[in-house]
Amino acid sequence: MGIVYVVYDHEWREALAAKTFQDEIFARSPAIAHRFTQEALIWINLDVHQNIAHARFVHTIEGKPYLFLEYASGGDLSDWIGTPRLTEDLPQVLRFAIHFCDGMTHALSKGIKGHRDIKPQNCLITGDGTLKVTDFGLVKVFDDSNLADTETPGLGGLTLRLTRTGIAAGTPTHMAPEQFDDAKRVDVRADIYSFGVTLYQMLTGRLPFAGQTWQEFRQLHKSQQPPALSPQHSTLKTVIEACLAKDPAQRFTDFGAVRKELAERYEALTGETAPEPVRGAELNATGWNNKGVSLNALNRSEEAIGCYNHALEISPRDAAAWCNKGTALDSLGHSEEAMTCFDRALEINPRDAAAWCNKGIALGSLGRTEEALACCDRALEINPRDAAAWCNKGNALDSLGRSEEAIACHDRALAINSGYERAWGNKGNALARLGRLEEALACYDRALAINPHLAEAWCNKGPRCVAWVAQR
Repeated sequence: MGIVYVVYDHEWREALAAKTFQDEIFARSPAIAHRFTQEALIWINLDVHQNIAHARFVHTIEGKPYLFLEYASGGDLSDWIGTPRLTEDLPQVLRFAIHFCDGMTHALSKGIKGHRDIKPQNCLITGDGTLKVTDFGLVKVFDDSNLADTETPGLGGLTLRLTRTGIAAGTPTHMAPEQFDDAKRVDVRADIYSFGVTLYQMLTGRLPFAGQTWQEFRQLHKSQQPPALSPQHSTLKTVIEACLAKDPAQRFTDFGAVRKELAERYEALTGETAPEPVRGAELNATGWNNKGVSLNALNRSEEAIGCYNHALEISPRDAAAWCNKGTALDSLGHSEEAMTCFDRALEINPRDAAAWCNKGIALGSLGRTEEALACCDRALEINPRDAAAWCNKGNALDSLGRSEEAIACHDRALAINSGYERAWGNKGNALARLGRLEEALACYDRALAINPHLAEAWCNKGPRCVAWVAQR
């Protein structure tokens, strides 16, 4: 279902993983993109923990949401399954299992109700051998989404079944018996069952149940006991049996209880003290800033401002946080307060092109169009390839009645980024003011092809369509 790009952030000089769903998945329902961003936000709200893949921010590109994550260079746990790195190293199995429990305990403490798709592919391994749980909540993207029952190719030729609420959702090789009936109503004990399947795999190199179809796995998980473990695996026999109990009431109640059992076995096996439980780290200024950007992108500007305030408490001279706070304030209609923030950002960094550009937007909101135009020019002096600044300059020119010059600015923006839907829409507005309605409609269509949810393009296209028909 998904696709992940490894990207490089040149400003922060680090690799990131950019995760989204494939186009055909989004095309099945307009609700999916919205739910993806909402579930991504829940993941972002987990903040920082050593055993969770850190979700940095969510951003929409050409109408499609992407979740940007820390990049784990060591692949995932499935690469370790069936290799001597695990089957012949029980202490390593226990270390990974303890890492997993710490990550899930943190996630559940932050309000996550459950993962619902625990499997080796959703456990990333870093270069220094730390396990990080990933893909929180993404299975839930398909709940209540008006999808028809569908099956998508998944693990080893099997299928991931994605259906309406009240029916199963997840990966059948690892699902708890009750999850086959109603994934919506399962609790943490279903995750403990899936963890038990993963732990069994780490020990033996194979799945406890070897089905071929969804229906076979449903029957096996509901009625069959897993094959007995060999004597060499007796250390974890009772832990795995408790995790894989058919009745949820017979399983561990939480991952803290599982961790306690694992730690005792680690100490008995190695004679060493088990790793101490890992606590989540406090966000630094950059973390709070990125969290605010994601919230603002999801139109939760009040919460975003709170994040920027946290960033500025830690680092009062963080120009990016001042600029972003100004953007959030302006989106709420507090343009005068926004201007103060942009001025603080420019006092710290006079060559902050984004601050000049966004100050121009705020000035435009206040009707101070000539000053807005001057700010856009300052931004473009600093960065001539700033598509947003060209677009904003075009808007300022258009509001001053200089629509031909505005179109030229929008064309400059589109030469830099042909997928900039707002530049297409604003170019359409300028063309419409000049009476060039057929060209304007073509621009609105380009904008909507990139982002079908761009409300202003639909709104502006409507009356232009009527006027164009009247002309003809």
